[in-house]
Amino acid sequence: MLANNNQSVIRRMAKRSLVSNKRRTIIMALAVALSAFMLFSVFTVGITYFKMYRLQNIRLSGGDFDAIMYGMTEEQKKKCEENPDIDQIGIAAVAGSVLSTDYDNTANVGCVWLDEVYWNDIMTSAREWVKGTYPQEENEVMVTKEALESCGFEELGLGIGDTFRALWQDAQGNQSQREFKISGIWEGYGTKNVFYVSRAFYDQCGYELSEVASGRYFMTFHKDFWTQEEQETFIDSMNLEKQQSLFFSVEAGYSIPIVLGLAGIALVTCLCAYLLIYNILYLSVAGNVRYYGLLQTIGMTGRQIGTLMRRQTVIIGGIGISAGLILGTGVSFFLIPSIVRFLGVRAEEAGPIEITFHPAVFALTIFLTALTVWIGSRKPARLAVSVSPMEAAGYRPVYGGKSVRKTGKGKLLWRMALQQFTKDKKKSAVIILSLAAGFSVFLCLVTLIQSQGPRTYVSNFMDQDMEIENDTMSRADNRQWKNILDEDFLKQLSDTEGVDRVSPVLAAQITVPWEPDFADMWMQEFYATWMYVPYEDEIKEYKEHPENFGSFLVGITESDFDYLAEFVDTELDKEDFMAGKTCVLYRDSLEFTDADVRGKTVTCGEYPVEGLAGEPDAVLKPEALSNTRSFEIAGLTDERYFTGPMSGYPPMVIVSDQAVREFTDQCYVSKAAVQYAESYDEETESAVLALMDESPDARDFSYTSKIDEAKNVKKAQGNMMEVGIGVAAILAFIGILNYINTVIGSIQSRGRELASLESIGMTERQIRRMLMLEGLLTAAGSLLLVGTLGLAVTYGIYQSMNYMGAEFYVPFWPVAVMTVLMILICVLIPLAVRRVLVRDGSIVERIRAVE
Repeated sequence: MLANNNQSVIRRMAKRSLVSNKRRTIIMALAVALSAFMLFSVFTVGITYFKMYRLQNIRLSGGDFDAIMYGMTEEQKKKCEENPDIDQIGIAAVAGSVLSTDYDNTANVGCVWLDEVYWNDIMTSAREWVKGTYPQEENEVMVTKEALESCGFEELGLGIGDTFRALWQDAQGNQSQREFKISGIWEGYGTKNVFYVSRAFYDQCGYELSEVASGRYFMTFHKDFWTQEEQETFIDSMNLEKQQSLFFSVEAGYSIPIVLGLAGIALVTCLCAYLLIYNILYLSVAGNVRYYGLLQTIGMTGRQIGTLMRRQTVIIGGIGISAGLILGTGVSFFLIPSIVRFLGVRAEEAGPIEITFHPAVFALTIFLTALTVWIGSRKPARLAVSVSPMEAAGYRPVYGGKSVRKTGKGKLLWRMALQQFTKDKKKSAVIILSLAAGFSVFLCLVTLIQSQGPRTYVSNFMDQDMEIENDTMSRADNRQWKNILDEDFLKQLSDTEGVDRVSPVLAAQITVPWEPDFADMWMQEFYATWMYVPYEDEIKEYKEHPENFGSFLVGITESDFDYLAEFVDTELDKEDFMAGKTCVLYRDSLEFTDADVRGKTVTCGEYPVEGLAGEPDAVLKPEALSNTRSFEIAGLTDERYFTGPMSGYPPMVIVSDQAVREFTDQCYVSKAAVQYAESYDEETESAVLALMDESPDARDFSYTSKIDEAKNVKKAQGNMMEVGIGVAAILAFIGILNYINTVIGSIQSRGRELASLESIGMTERQIRRMLMLEGLLTAAGSLLLVGTLGLAVTYGIYQSMNYMGAEFYVPFWPVAVMTVLMILICVLIPLAVRRVLVRDGSIVERIRAVE
């Protein structure tokens, strides 16, 4: 046979076919456009969200680093310098602390030296502005507003060049009055209750950079992603000593799980796009089977029909992808910022709303959409080619199932709706899966977003609404301690409107006398973990003068026992604990397990010294030497809330408050947890703060507030949450459009069927009710799929990205609103499409119409 080049004819036929079937062409082009739009929006706004997520963690950490190591030997430093994966190392080193000033006896402001790498590179992203210069002279300090307020200087108006005096304590505990000169002021994120000092100041503070208590080495790496195995290998390569620790940041430590989680969301989005395109193309081909069969009767081969369909797919794909990219660009760069502003976020509070763009997003969107179109069109193309001319001449859609059905029982419309729902199981499955996939992406995103919300973030590590502390107990001299959280104050606090519960924590200074079973074992591990002086050098002093090694007996209320029990690995006997028979020890990062200490006995002695032990003016109380009490150890806890005001060498012993009062009358309320009737109640918080301000000891209070912490997290996040909500809203909208587009094509293909039902007497009202019931079945099937498989996928993605260990729960209101909206869409859209089809002509015209 002679070759006949008919490509130009096929091109013209492809164009004319698309033009003659405008409605179907528009539906298919819209399907492709929505898919491209969906992918572009997810990638663009997703990258923006991830960037904000990273910025949030940088701000909360106070710097842009990948790992932090406590203390570093010369050998370890050399390894780091030779490691090609390490980009740079910045140093932050503790240089003592400011204990008090003439304006505040409980300042407690840390002094820290930063090297140039940390100050100029690592910390830059966490600073908003800097005035002045970093300290160079020994007496110069870089300050923050918060640190000055802690020292009581808020009303002095101190600025650059001004000086102030403060009581400073060095590494050995020596105290001296120092005069400091302010060389600069900064504002930003991270720890701000600190004075940054010069290298000259650090050199005389008594600390060494190699010490765990002082040196903090912040590393940045060339690699962005580290597997858990790579992290463990790197840590092992550093040959850490017992006192040392090395931690990876959120981005480095959880980078791969987070990226896999985001990839999972993108994969589900691609599935939504595939289902949308496949369903529309399948319905299009099914409705044009007779047309393709007639083409074969006039000599068109199957290969030519395949070429014709590919031409149509390329044209529709090109138009749809272009429209989707344009729409995605408009929504991402214009609509999302508008939505964020509409939600009430102001640029001066959250920063400018910047959508991140990357050229690869365009290429990836085009590639994935084109791939989806190609995959989605393969089976419909095979269907068109496989139909013979004879079959096409009398073609009617044939669905799976029996050709003869028995008369059913029950309401007729329900049976007809169920029959329609099940007779073409593939089409029904595609519609349900398409809707469920979109809703599952929405469910996943809103669940992830709520887990990162400021309140959820704070509530994950802070149970109470406010924690009030007695700062007088942070002074080394116990003669300066005051019971400022006395019964009268606590009663006023409890009686404050909006306060639901106040839980005081008692603290009494104690000794833990040496004995060979438990005390010796504990001190050996403590020295090995935290001290550079060998335990053997000080064991004699410990045996003879246990008062030089003080600790605290901590008493908690019955309401706090349940909270404590959550942080102990073994089950606690509440009755024995409250009766003062058993105790729990604070682990203090020692390598003990509950099995190592459970059942052993710890003996506590009343602290026998008034003042600083060993100082000339200290007073010994002989009567206290004979007051001892023993407790059986029930377990260990790592929860710092149940600790005393200062750390000691012997263990902190946690018992019931009744046991503390029975043991000694020299006990103080060191802190009090306040629970509001309604969490995050700002009116109640204002009343509590006013009560503290009215106290004569107002400057000796310090507090941590859920509301303040949530505000700090919100500030660090910028507009991350609002952009996340915008992404979820767009995907929900896309899911709805996806369903609308699918239903339009589906009901259009049933136009002749519905017209036939009218011709045999079915009323318009009955048809509408039948379509509504079909919509309800679709909604029920989709919700069932979302509630099972979708929820399981959401849980998996959530846990892969849940570096904070936040409890998994589905936010009620967004999901409830989306569920109601989905049901309404499933019911109303088929009715709207039906109404449009009725306008196309009479019953006879619709039956005779060839689609």
